[in-house]
Amino acid sequence: ENSVTAEMMGANRWSFALQWLLAAAAAVAIFPSAFIAPRQGKQSSPTSSVLGASKPLSQSVSPLAEDEVQGSHLSFGLVLAAVALAGRSHCNAKAKSGIRCVALQATKQTTAQPTQKEEKQEKQELAKKSEVPSDLDWSQVSSQWEVDCFSRPINREGKKMWELMVTDANGVYRRVAQMKPTRVNSVVVQKLMTIFIEESKVKPQSIRFFRKVMKNMLIVALNAVKDTMPQYMEKCKIIPSRNCHMLRLWLSYREREVYPKMIGYTPPVKKKTTNVQASMVKMAYESLPERLRFSRYAISAVPLGALARVKPGQLPGSLARIPPGFSDNAQVYGILIMTSRADIICSTLRSMEMASVRVDLETDDLLLELDIDTTFKIDKIRGEEKEGYLKFERAKRQLGGLHFVAVHDIVTGGEPLLPIEADDMGPGEGCVTGLWTLIDYSLQDED
Repeated sequence: ENSVTAEMMGANRWSFALQWLLAAAAAVAIFPSAFIAPRQGKQSSPTSSVLGASKPLSQSVSPLAEDEVQGSHLSFGLVLAAVALAGRSHCNAKAKSGIRCVALQATKQTTAQPTQKEEKQEKQELAKKSEVPSDLDWSQVSSQWEVDCFSRPINREGKKMWELMVTDANGVYRRVAQMKPTRVNSVVVQKLMTIFIEESKVKPQSIRFFRKVMKNMLIVALNAVKDTMPQYMEKCKIIPSRNCHMLRLWLSYREREVYPKMIGYTPPVKKKTTNVQASMVKMAYESLPERLRFSRYAISAVPLGALARVKPGQLPGSLARIPPGFSDNAQVYGILIMTSRADIICSTLRSMEMASVRVDLETDDLLLELDIDTTFKIDKIRGEEKEGYLKFERAKRQLGGLHFVAVHDIVTGGEPLLPIEADDMGPGEGCVTGLWTLIDYSLQDED
């Protein structure tokens, strides 16, 4: 009803304008002398106004010339009237049919399909992206993907270059797209992700990202990809998580080996913190939810080689990729949870993105971090125990943030053990019920 009313109002406005034009044309045709300045005899005037235009006159106008001017105005008026009548009848016909020429023109522009050449040019203009290696082994590509979109320490024309990085959890399928800072938005990210997914023979079942500041834009872009590619992405999970281990390793490599060699590289400024600022900010953390609470835990350590030999799937939990370059004899510190509710706690933690356990030295709280921005308080650290927690934090820093969380069922009894042999699948007497190897990236982000 609103569209019909708008059409009628538009038709009425056109009809009124054309009626006014018709009246003006008739006036010019019937009374041309009203539009010609009067002349007296053979006296010349400096200027003469004809239809509003000034024209210098160097000599007088004869009666014959004046008749010719009137005749030309009569002819002009008749032509103008004919045009006005034709326009009026055309507008009436369009108004009756409910169609306006402007709307038709707009429809043609919006429905025009781009050619294959234009689509290719549009993809090239989106960003400068890497190509898929011809010898890529698709059987090694994981369906768990990780994504990052952020600025890099490369200055171009006074602005930082942005990159969209995509990798699978095994680091086999990797794509990079360099983006102009003026074109960083969810629409461009959606188009680039669509290209990367279309060109991959292994489609993602989950996509993780770790930057809180990019959370909203990436969620919008990735949900749009799911909507436009339901045949590939209908069951794909979008997971905000700090557990982007392969992506962080790859990004660390590029920061050391790639960006410093690029034109326009500017070393990032190290963050500076002061004791005054740190002491003024006191975070208040929520306690563990009821389903995750436990009464006993201990700080423990195991050799790195023992953790490395645990096979994926042997125990409930998740195993982070162990950073390279460390000895098997290095001691990895972690938290051993001892509870009679081991199965319930393991099941709950498996449904969450457990990221790390860390100590807040300002508040003396032991914290459990989940997903991308959730933190719970495990316990308050007492003064006489603080040295043990400091040792835990120092060990994490020496191993690139590597640590573990193990859940042990105290009902089974025995000393907690890790199933380090291939045929020892657990559970058994003393065997831990669940195991998570984690990396605390907050230590790297502070550097």
